[in-house]
Amino acid sequence: MDRKEQMSKLKKELIEEMGVYFESQDILSPLSSRIFALLALVGYDGVTFDEIVDELEVSKSSVSTNLQLLQSMGRISYYTKPGDRKRYFKISVNDMVNRLDDKIDSWQKERKLHEKVANYRKEIIAISDKTNSEIQKDLSFNIHYIEFVDKMIENLQKLKTNILITINQEK
Repeated sequence: MDRKEQMSKLKKELIEEMGVYFESQDILSPLSSRIFALLALVGYDGVTFDEIVDELEVSKSSVSTNLQLLQSMGRISYYTKPGDRKRYFKISVNDMVNRLDDKIDSWQKERKLHEKVANYRKEIIAISDKTNSEIQKDLSFNIHYIEFVDKMIENLQKLKTNILITINQEK
């Protein structure tokens, strides 16, 4: 098998693996997930409708339906080139930013819950006649977890900032 065939095989394997991931994480149909995976692999330049059909070896009507779904969800967009009637599909820039916002929001909600539990445990310890080592351990866990979540949120916000900087440089 030559290098080109190896790369083609690897691409198909990655599309499948990423497709399964997107299917389970994003609640997308199997074909929508594979289309999204393909667009993630090709990157900024995007791919044409016919290239999607050829690459995934599926019917035109199935691709059309799933592209419309992904567009309506704001997950993908398309652009055209002067003198070329084809549409080039790619992952929407807003999708990446929105997904990061969703993850940040999720971590912030989780942090608030752990903060409430930690405050509750502090109150239990304050009114207790004796020191309960199990409550102390649980409180310690909550405090450490809140610190971890704070770092996750900080890193996700840095990633979002870097993506926005990169996007603005490409314009």
